[in-house]
Parts: sequence; C-alpha cells; structure tokens
Amino acid sequence: MANSRVHLDHLIKRQSIRYFAQVDESDFSEQASIGNEDRSLRYDDLMRIDGWITQIRKPDFQRETNAWTPKDCVDFLDTVVYGKIIPSIILWLNKENGLVYVLDGAHRLSVLRAWMLDDWGDKAGNYYQRRDIETIKNTASETRTLVHESVGLFNDYKHAYTEFNKIVDEGKAPKTEMSEKRFHQAVFYNRVVSGLLTLSVQWEKGDYESAEQSFLRINRSGQALDPWEATLIEYRNSSYARCIMSIANGGESGHYWPTPSKDVSADILEKLQGFSAKASQINRKLFVPPFKQPISNLNVPFMVAPEYFQKHKYLLEILPLLTHRTIAITDEKQTELMEKDFEKPANIIITNAEKTLTAVINSLDHFVSDIGNSKSLSVVPLFYWYNNNGKFVRALFYGFVYWLLAGSEDDIKNRKIIFSTNRDRFESILFDYKSEITASLQLKAGAGLKATTKITEFIQDLMLLLNSNINKSAEELDEEVSDLIQKKGLMYSTKSKAKKSRLYSSQDKTTINIREMFTSSICCHICGGVVNIQQGLQYDHSQDFATYGFTDPETGKPTHPFCNNFKKPIQDGRKGKPSIVLPKIKVSAEPEEDNSVKQLAFSFWGDGEYPE
Repeated sequence: MANSRVHLDHLIKRQSIRYFAQVDESDFSEQASIGNEDRSLRYDDLMRIDGWITQIRKPDFQRETNAWTPKDCVDFLDTVVYGKIIPSIILWLNKENGLVYVLDGAHRLSVLRAWMLDDWGDKAGNYYQRRDIETIKNTASETRTLVHESVGLFNDYKHAYTEFNKIVDEGKAPKTEMSEKRFHQAVFYNRVVSGLLTLSVQWEKGDYESAEQSFLRINRSGQALDPWEATLIEYRNSSYARCIMSIANGGESGHYWPTPSKDVSADILEKLQGFSAKASQINRKLFVPPFKQPISNLNVPFMVAPEYFQKHKYLLEILPLLTHRTIAITDEKQTELMEKDFEKPANIIITNAEKTLTAVINSLDHFVSDIGNSKSLSVVPLFYWYNNNGKFVRALFYGFVYWLLAGSEDDIKNRKIIFSTNRDRFESILFDYKSEITASLQLKAGAGLKATTKITEFIQDLMLLLNSNINKSAEELDEEVSDLIQKKGLMYSTKSKAKKSRLYSSQDKTTINIREMFTSSICCHICGGVVNIQQGLQYDHSQDFATYGFTDPETGKPTHPFCNNFKKPIQDGRKGKPSIVLPKIKVSAEPEEDNSVKQLAFSFWGDGEYPE
C-alpha cells in the first residue's frame, strides 16, 4: 500500500472565508484579540477535544487533507518528537465571523491531532460515508501500526508519563529506572501537558482577499498547487467553480454558497436549500460505489482514479461536456467558464448554479437513472469505459458523452434510438476491440479530453456501419470493423499476457471476471444489450399485454427504460425497417500541439503520468 493516502479531512472543519453569517462582533472580539497576538500554538490545544484547534477552519477551496502517505505521517511525527525544525503554521483571523483559518499547515496540524486522538480516518463517524470506507480503514490501520513501530502511539507517551510520576513519587530517578525510549516519551508528554511545546504561528493581516492571495502565493512558491487548483481558487466566487467544489465533496462539508440579500425571493432560497442534495446526487452517480480490485460484479463507478485523486480534476473535464457540450481542454477554456459570473451578486450566482447542477443531473440521466427515468439507456460503465483489464479509461467515457449529447433534444432522442437498435452488436464489438483501441489512444492520441474527438468520430462511423448492415451480425462485420478501427488510427496490437506462473494475479482475476460477466450477462429483450438488474430499470411484457390482457411475472423482462418507452421504433429498426436517420455530428477539431497552450491533461497529471 505504498501509494495509500491517509484521510484526515475530518479533523479540521471547512468553512468559506468569503461568505459569512452576520454575527455580533462583541461575541468574539476578546477571543480574536488574544488569538491575533499569540505567536505560538500549544500542543496541548491539539490534544483537547475543546482546545483552541476547534476554532480553526480550512478555507472551503483548500484541497482535501488526504495527500500524505502513512510514511509521510510517521516522518513528520519523528520530526515532532525529536525536536527538529517544523515550518510555521500560517493563520488568518476573519474578523467578520471570528473564525481562524489555516492558510498553510493543515496537514501538519491534522497529523498531530490524529496522533493525539488516535484517529487516522477510521473514527470519523459518517464523514467518509460516500468513500471507499474499507480502503480508508485499512490505511488507518496501516498508519497506526507504522506509528506504533516507529515513534510510538501517543497513548504510549501518556502511560510513560504516568510511570515517570510514579517513580518520582517513590523517590527514585526515572532516567535510570526507565528505558531510554520510555524516558524520552515521558519527558515529551510532560512538555506537552505543561504547555512548553508549541508550533510557531505567523498571522496573515488584511481581509479575505489578502488571505486568498496569501494561500495562492504560499502554495505556488512551494509548487504544491497544480495550475487547475490555482485557477479554481482565483475564480472560486463563480457558480461554475462552486458547483465543482460542492460536487467534489458530495454536498457534505464547507459553506460553498453565498448568502443572498435579505429581500431575496422564496424561489432563490428554495434553489439554495436544494444544492446539497443535488451535489450529493451527482457525486454518487459519478463516483459511487468506490472502485475495488478485483472487480467481481457490474457495479463500478462512472469515474475512478488513484486513492489520492482529487475529484475536482475530473469534474473540470466532464462538467463542460455535460453542460455545454464543450471540450474544455485548456486552462483558457476553463477560465472562460468561470469568468462569466464570478463578480456577480449572490442571487445571480445561485441562479446560475441551479442551472448548472440541473443540467448535469439531466445529462447523466441519459446514461443511468436510479429511478428508471424513461430517457435512461441504463448503460453498464464496466463494459463501456473500462478496458477488459478493469482499468478506467476516461477518454471512452468522454467520447461517448460527447457523441450521445450532441445537437438538439430531437437529435439526442434519434441518436439513442439508432444506438438501441444496434446496441447488442455495438457492445460486442467494443468489448472485442477495447484493448486495442485503448492501447492505441495511450500511444497516439493521449489520455482524457485529448482523445475525446477520436472516440466520438469512431462511435459515429461504427454506428453508421452497423445501421447500414442491420441484418449482419458482429462476426460477419468483423473485417469491416477492423478496417474502420485501423482507418481511425485506433488499432494497436497488444501482447499476450500469458506467463509461466501457476497463480492468477488480482489483475488476472479481474480480466477473467469481466469476460465471464459479459458473456453471461442478462440482456434486454428489446435491444439485446446488457442489463444490470441493480440499476434503475423498467419491466416489460415479453408477450404483448394488449393481446393477452394480463400481467404475469413468468413473462416479464427487465429492460432499459429508454428501450421500453421507444420499443416500436427500436424493434422496427432491428427488423430492417428503420424510420429514424442517424443525426450527423459536428466534431470539434483536435487542439493543435502547441507548447504555449497548456492542456489540462498536463496540468492534472504531469508529463508522462497520464492515467488512462
């Protein structure tokens, strides 16, 4: 678990520094005055449940506190217990709400508090309920074990201190009676509870704009912020940026939305109150259930990445596709989306955010709907945008989104009818050629948004080929499909994964499981495509109800909701009597390679570090 990350986001609350509740300054003026003069943060404040640390907040735009590995945590604690130099914590006092915000040092404070409370993310209650709880707990256990073996649990220090005092009371010398390690732990704990150990604090002066700029300056100088993060923070007042931050956190934490004026309409307040539920719904649809290897069932998330992945990164890529049908591949295009209202009043930001969140939900409903929405294709992500080794390939997702949602509502409906008419053969061909296609994308086109148009063009041309050969099977079209893939530059020979070892690896098991699940899948009796009975489906009479006049479970079949509601044109098309023409699609030109234009893929992952 060398790459596992410790989840400590719950230990310091998150709060907006720009928007604040109207409060009586007399309630906190004394505290604020004391805090602003204090250049030290005592360790004993960190160990108390009601210590001064409870008054500290993280700015809502700050990344989640989950970037450190267990070894990083141990290395820092080693620095702490052996009195090595620790950089200053940088704080800012918001005189409007009386809260203190940590601009630099949130990880250091969180690790110290985690050590003292023995909470490495597995005692956070429901805070991480939408995450991979088992991974978080396993990492917490790993961290606790490593801490115990290296620097010792904080409770060990407390027990050593108790032993120290007992020896003193007996008139003996602790240094000679105790082991060197236990003596050191007792002395350290004594210095903590005596208030002698402190962290150096620097205070940022000025208003929230000064605090924001300080945060950017600090993190940029340390090269800890990716360019996308800096852009997101600079335009964080925009509805677009706030939607991303709220969705990334599942609507759980942070005060992302501005306080509207007192004379605001009831409609605005109703929109504002519904944001948490909408953001949570989008987060669940995109990122839940958490990804696990080996894959053993059809339920995988729409989007997945390494454990330390920041959801903001993928949201910056997918939201423009879902809301504007735009491939926002450059920082400049992202900035355009954020600039539109970032200086507008709260009421406009709230109204625009409502439009964005609603548009995302409506777009995702075309793919999967928990309640069996009639427009849902109920696609199975595992067979569409995961390769046959179980690796998420976001270019396949983006390309399918861009293809399906292009044009008018009628274009989308007609495209879905043609897709459903040919769905079984499309899924079979995609499954057979996915490994070659994804290998080629990685080698030639690049990852993510950079390959979106190539996938879109391929899907369009493949659908035209299938629809013009409606009576031919996928096997009969194999040579033509192979020619099409080669023409599109998507054919790449993959080497055999055969090996001499007798045992199957976790990766091998996933590959086998995916193959077997696909070949033995339940299929929609209307389109022949794969059905996941744990998704939002509808049920149809396999024997026409109008003819037989009764409902019998023996003749009922699970179907994709869209198939059930557009059954006749789909069935007509499959019989060779199509009444729908596949709408044309205008594909934006691929961005030219230009070193002066920084593409988001580079900003996200660094050169040569693309996940698929």
